[in-house]
Amino acid sequence: MSAPGLGDRVDGVSGGLVLGVDGRFRPQVLGIADGRFAPEAPSGGQVMDAAGWWVTPGFVDAHSHLAWSDFDAADRSTDEAARTTGAATNQLATLRAGVTAVRDAGGYDPVLRDRLADRPGPRVWLSVDILGPADALGARHLRDRVAALADAGAGWIKVAATGGVGAGERQLEPVFTRDELAAIVGAAGAAGLPVMAHAWGGPAVDQAIDLGVASIEHGVFLTAAQAVRAASSGVFVVPTLWIYAEVLRLAVGGVLPGGLVPAARRAVAAHPTAVRHCLDAGVALAMGTDAGLPSQHGRNLHEVAAMIDAGVPSAMALAAATAGGVQLLEGVADPLAPGRPADLVFFDRDPGDPATLRSSDAVVGVLQAGRFVWVRRPS
Repeated sequence: MSAPGLGDRVDGVSGGLVLGVDGRFRPQVLGIADGRFAPEAPSGGQVMDAAGWWVTPGFVDAHSHLAWSDFDAADRSTDEAARTTGAATNQLATLRAGVTAVRDAGGYDPVLRDRLADRPGPRVWLSVDILGPADALGARHLRDRVAALADAGAGWIKVAATGGVGAGERQLEPVFTRDELAAIVGAAGAAGLPVMAHAWGGPAVDQAIDLGVASIEHGVFLTAAQAVRAASSGVFVVPTLWIYAEVLRLAVGGVLPGGLVPAARRAVAAHPTAVRHCLDAGVALAMGTDAGLPSQHGRNLHEVAAMIDAGVPSAMALAAATAGGVQLLEGVADPLAPGRPADLVFFDRDPGDPATLRSSDAVVGVLQAGRFVWVRRPS
């Protein structure tokens, strides 16, 4: 089976180069049965010869906004038909890029997931909404908000612990008091939900780590000491490097407000240092794009390239974007472990090269749960 067709089922893969959880490429034979990885290919099953291709586990975008049509909430469509169509387009583009699982960081809700259940796209972990400045009304209010989000179907609680690129000079000021942040994390824990904390830096990062969040999002100004604390506490960092270069490009070009330029420039300049602190401390990394515009969905692997450009060794960046995401979302160390959905991505060139990751045609096939959901046809 050298030329798979859309919907073809695979019961084994031989040849090729597979990225293992140790961060190195190695030839591997993968067993797949009933859409899941198995210890060995089933007897009599159809085996695909992947020799000549590079094969990785499915990519995980641990920070995206599949339902957004604009960064600014005031400019997002509220028409349900348009929102559904837009999300369907965004998730299809994301899947075709090789991303088979997404943690949505706000905007995608269970109603939308039900509407799109039969449409192609990555598996989605929901946070539903973001706890931000408007929610800084005391611990009781925040516990109620967390309970409401849990009831609404959230699998994660997303908290904006600091400002972002639109906060001017105030990106490092905590949004919540320590008691308020503790109320969020405590209520989430009581509901069995992990917390993802948007935090550019400053004391909010320390508080989030101390209180037991699962991941720090962005960490633009993360210090060496904070990286050591994150590593010792088992807290992931999801850097989202590419989005700030994107925001800078779009703001300079007039697509986004020009007032974002100074903060975006600072972020682009500082972010690689924070990533190096993570590498030095041994922080667990996962990949996230923070994609929020339709033009950004489908370019997810640009973030892996940005991680490499920031000094993350290519095999480690690929492992963060595959094994790291699986560990963060599922608590499973090996993305190829028996019993996991059989998700694989096939490249016609080395995905360890940033140029490949930025290419629009390097992915030749995407296998999700044992079936090809995307195949690039010869031009």
